Amino acid sequence: MKRRYPLEALKTVRRNAVDGHVRAVAERAAATAQARSEEERARHRRAGEEAAAQGQRRAEQARVEEGGARVADLEALAGYERAAEQRLEQLRRLELERAEAARAATSEEHRAREALARAEAEAKAVERHREGWHAEREREAEAEVEDAVADGWAARHFGPGRKA
Repeated sequence: MKRRYPLEALKTVRRNAVDGHVRAVAERAAATAQARSEEERARHRRAGEEAAAQGQRRAEQARVEEGGARVADLEALAGYERAAEQRLEQLRRLELERAEAARAATSEEHRAREALARAEAEAKAVERHREGWHAEREREAEAEVEDAVADGWAARHFGPGRKA
């Protein structure tokens, strides 16, 4: 009778755990890519807004230097500067939030990869045990066959009616 591996259920559980961790790593990697993409978009948006504000400042400064600006224009420019600085500050905060989200996503992905490595190691340990168990069963079966052959030979040569 062929014996069944006693830890077959554990082997299946470990393999399923590895599969779950693989899915988790894939999800975390996608989340990390998304977070990095959002961080990059926030960075570009802030840089674009800063460039636009700087261009507007230069244009207004040139107009002031040419003498084409009135007091009302200067007041409007000051209001624009305040609003632009507020927008830039909001964009800087958004960029920092996105960078923190990207770092957090990267950290989560790293933890998921570590968990996957542990799960794979556990599954491989069970698989190695299973292989050793099957090898031992094969050795036992071979020993049984050898014993049967030896018993048959001994019975033919030293059985009843034979002289030693």
